[in-house]
Amino acid sequence: MSDNLQRVLCALQDVVCRAEHDEKLLQSYFSPRYRQRVDGIALDYAGFVNHMATVKQATSGIALDVLAAAANGEHVFTHHRVAVTKQQGIASTIEVHAHFIVREGLICSCEELTRLVSGDVKDRDLASRQSG
Repeated sequence: MSDNLQRVLCALQDVVCRAEHDEKLLQSYFSPRYRQRVDGIALDYAGFVNHMATVKQATSGIALDVLAAAANGEHVFTHHRVAVTKQQGIASTIEVHAHFIVREGLICSCEELTRLVSGDVKDRDLASRQSG
């Protein structure tokens, strides 16, 4: 398994599945120049930090199932499902197709397409939701 693929898979488990928001942990995986586009919505690093904090506040549990992953140099592709349980006990599952770029050990960008597989229609924006 390539180092870049391993880096992305570790970030998904350590950051996405962690119950609490940890900005120091984000800094260990993501470049300060990180850019993300999810379903056409662009987030810079600050927007991504806000997004992760917002998701952690809204959920009581997150589990991730990687269905497929591949790497070619700095490019890493994943197809995964994210199962979330919100604070109110409502569950949703989101399918994600993602293209990451990793440089010098840090994730620099991510292009994602998502689909709500099951759950509350209001969770369609969960992959890019921010507060305020």
